[in-house]
Amino acid sequence: MCRIAFRLAVVFLVLGVPLATAARDVYVAKQGDDSNAGTRDKPLASVGKAVEVMRGAGPGTIWIEPGEYYLEQGLVFDAQHAGTADQPLVLRGVQPGQVRLTGSRPVSGLRPITSAEAQSLISPEARQQVLVADLPAQGFPPLRPLPDKHRDHGQEEIVFADRPMQSARWPNEGFVEFDKVIDSGASGVTHWVSREVYRPGSFQFPGERAKQWDFRRGVWLHGFWCYEWSDEVLKAASYDPASGELRLAAKHAYGVGSPRRNDSKHPFYALHVFEELDQPGEYYLDRQNNRLYFWPPGDVAQTPVHLTLCRQPLLRADGAAYLTIRDLTFENGCDAGLVLRNCRHCRVENCLVRNLGRNGISLSGSHLAAVRCEVTQVGSSGISLYGGDRKTLTPGEGAIEHCHMHHVGRLNWEGGRCAILGGCGNRLAHNLFHHGPTGAVAYGGNEHVLELNEVHSMCLHYADVGVFYTGRDWASQGNVVRWNYIHDVPVKGGSGSQAVYLDDCDSGETVVGNIVYRCGNRGVLLGGGRDNAFRGNVFIDQPIGIHVDARGPRGIVFDRADSWNLLAKCEALDYLSPLWKARYPRLATTMQNNPVMPLGNLMHHNVLIGCKTPFDLRKGVDPNWIDRADNVERELTDHPELFDKSTPPKLVLSKLPAVWKNVAGFEPIPIDRIGPRPVAQ
Repeated sequence: MCRIAFRLAVVFLVLGVPLATAARDVYVAKQGDDSNAGTRDKPLASVGKAVEVMRGAGPGTIWIEPGEYYLEQGLVFDAQHAGTADQPLVLRGVQPGQVRLTGSRPVSGLRPITSAEAQSLISPEARQQVLVADLPAQGFPPLRPLPDKHRDHGQEEIVFADRPMQSARWPNEGFVEFDKVIDSGASGVTHWVSREVYRPGSFQFPGERAKQWDFRRGVWLHGFWCYEWSDEVLKAASYDPASGELRLAAKHAYGVGSPRRNDSKHPFYALHVFEELDQPGEYYLDRQNNRLYFWPPGDVAQTPVHLTLCRQPLLRADGAAYLTIRDLTFENGCDAGLVLRNCRHCRVENCLVRNLGRNGISLSGSHLAAVRCEVTQVGSSGISLYGGDRKTLTPGEGAIEHCHMHHVGRLNWEGGRCAILGGCGNRLAHNLFHHGPTGAVAYGGNEHVLELNEVHSMCLHYADVGVFYTGRDWASQGNVVRWNYIHDVPVKGGSGSQAVYLDDCDSGETVVGNIVYRCGNRGVLLGGGRDNAFRGNVFIDQPIGIHVDARGPRGIVFDRADSWNLLAKCEALDYLSPLWKARYPRLATTMQNNPVMPLGNLMHHNVLIGCKTPFDLRKGVDPNWIDRADNVERELTDHPELFDKSTPPKLVLSKLPAVWKNVAGFEPIPIDRIGPRPVAQ
């Protein structure tokens, strides 16, 4: 034994590897045992045990053999889990795509619903198709109650054939609308859009459908109660069949109904309603009696029914360093997929994250990256990244790259962005985003680069929203949004949807070289901000190319707690320090130069083809405030070669260079680099 140890020591010294940091391999397999040594021949049985073994052990790799591994409480890494720059600590699958870390357990013993149980179901066919499982008999813990007020509720759901199923709702698609508010429960507008909310409100329920529901079981309503950009799920407190008044059990942040129009229509649908279990793929969890009612869209003898159970993130790390997570599937949890807080030099790579009740991946710290991951069917956002220090302008050097995020925001529409970026000095690049209720990207902070992403089919529910959105921060300076292809986003009512939205006086942004085609209502909505630059963008077939308004005089106040606090945000970052004055000299003089007006904006070398209103300068905007030069306006008929023969026509990107080569000063857009790139061979 001593001779073997001596030989290993010689090998490590020859290779230049210190003995104290020699990497260790630990193996996990379905046929393993947690009393084993964790070697390839004698693997452990649980991933949690392997994580425990590697705590304080330094660099190494946890190899997980193919199979499904149940995580009852999720995996936990801390500051004692750390590799080195040369030898990280790695958690990975032996075969990419074949290791599933799940927060759910299969439900068995499903039986046909009895006639007594089915009596109140509205659909006659459902009474023949719905199956029932008594969960306590299978050892499941009691189901948790749903909150009276929520977006992503964080409680149990049903997953079948690798997709979350739909809790019974009415109508099955789309919305119904109410337009008669009985009690708003709120004051008028106190500032901009804010209201003082006194109590839960009530409204006249449209039609007779609610008379068939048993409100004692619990009925929830998901809707836009006041504004087109703020949804919420609220429990019904009571319903009067005689008058049709439905009173809510919880207050919405802005009250019920529009404070400006008495005849406004507000879309909603009913949710978690037993009587509305009426089509394949719907279920109802009886949380009082711990019973599942499910109309499966397939054969349950061939495809298991899963109940999500884990209420913690499937993986969480706090203070870890040089940790790499790769080649794994994280799925079927009530909460988030992966949450890394206060971490350094960590990566999540080539992972599939799906079917979660809350966020997909959340990263905070420095030098963090999510690379080549797919995130889908999550309750809220896809990937969020916060890193760096704004006050010192220290970059986080984090990245979200080559990822595919789609069908996000199942439950939380407000938070349902594909990507969220905050802090200072991070990068969002080469990603594909599509199918979400609101915009694709929300960002704030300083010195971020958002480039070479493709986005389509976003803003499906929200209005007054941007595909790339930031707002209400004078100090959010130095960000660059460039070389993105944004297309095929629906036109919305109200304040609409836009490709790039600089909301409520956001300032100091650079928007350059983006291609915007058939994207909602506007290519750019500049909402009263200052010192922004828009150069070399291409806007095609837009109702409005670039919108500029002067909302500052109505929205900016400096002495109210419910204001936008634009100056206070700057002061909190010491914006008059030598560092900030050198980096952002125009910001330093804002208060001396008519601060409420949209001054200092530049718009050069933009190409606007088929835009009904190329530049929409709203009331109060002096055209002399905007530096506009060398912009080109053309008709769609001038460039038929740009479109294929499909319906609606697709934009042929390869034809665009022939257009911009004739525009003086136009910087070519690297269209061949947009979107996720193949792995380098």
